[in-house]
Amino acid sequence: MKNGKKQGLIIIGFGLIILSGIILYFSLSAPKVTVNSSETVDNFEYTEATEISHTLTETSKTPPKTQSSGSPSELTVSYPLNLNTCTAQELATLNGIGEQKANSIIEYREYLGGYTSVEQIKNIKGIGDKLYEKVSPYLTV
Repeated sequence: MKNGKKQGLIIIGFGLIILSGIILYFSLSAPKVTVNSSETVDNFEYTEATEISHTLTETSKTPPKTQSSGSPSELTVSYPLNLNTCTAQELATLNGIGEQKANSIIEYREYLGGYTSVEQIKNIKGIGDKLYEKVSPYLTV
């Protein structure tokens, strides 16, 4: 074999080894998904979404803001909030989400034609990773 052809095969061989290493890395680092609702999924416990009442413990990451009681126009909110159907007033009940961010979430929903994942709210200015982590347990699509 000629020297140039030999070098070409060696380079291709190294490229294939590197490519297989990358594929192996990503396949082993991908999260495991289970179907049963009570099994553990990579250190996270998956349970079906249920309504969360206002009586959350103080250790909760972001309890909803409390509403004034006794008022006939009191807003009753059930969690998780569906991003595709909730109002700005309902979104504003979450700590960290004020009227302006709630309106931005609604405007972005109209622009998208509806959310396909909760994570899409991170595309809105003012909603970063920290705020997303606080409010995401109270949101659904």
